[in-house]
Amino acid sequence: MKVFSTIFLLLFLFSCNPQKRIAESKFYEENKNVNLYAFIGEKISVESFDPNKNNKKKIKDPSSRDSIIVTEYVMDNAFNCKYKILQNVFNTIENDTINFKAYDHYGNPGFEEYKYVLLYISKSQTEGYVHMKYQFDPIKKTKNEFMGLNGKSIEKLFNIKKNTVLKERKLFE
Repeated sequence: MKVFSTIFLLLFLFSCNPQKRIAESKFYEENKNVNLYAFIGEKISVESFDPNKNNKKKIKDPSSRDSIIVTEYVMDNAFNCKYKILQNVFNTIENDTINFKAYDHYGNPGFEEYKYVLLYISKSQTEGYVHMKYQFDPIKKTKNEFMGLNGKSIEKLFNIKKNTVLKERKLFE
């Protein structure tokens, strides 16, 4: 009888887990042909770095054969970001945390202000994951789910971006 009571109690406790309810209410879409990863993230860190520190390249002048040092100059502020992945929304990132770079011409990225955000990133061949400039939705965690600060569902927030900005950027035709 004691074993039965213990098992019943454990089942009851696991069924009341709010994280489980969030997991059951997930919206998820996948298309591996699209270089987009959208996820609900919890901020761990956002730290600035100098994007111009190592941007010098040595090339040969084709006419004189002299060596020339060329500097590419990035005019954006740059940030190394680390977020805990709470829920994949579009395409799957296998890890429970992610490091990515973010660039913002106006200062710190807007998503830095929020604990929970729906972030949109892509995978670069040279830099790993990179935030899609200015694209994020601030969200809040309720008792049962995540939703936009404006009350919109995660599915609605994602589909608005998918059918506007991301379509304009030719990710979705």
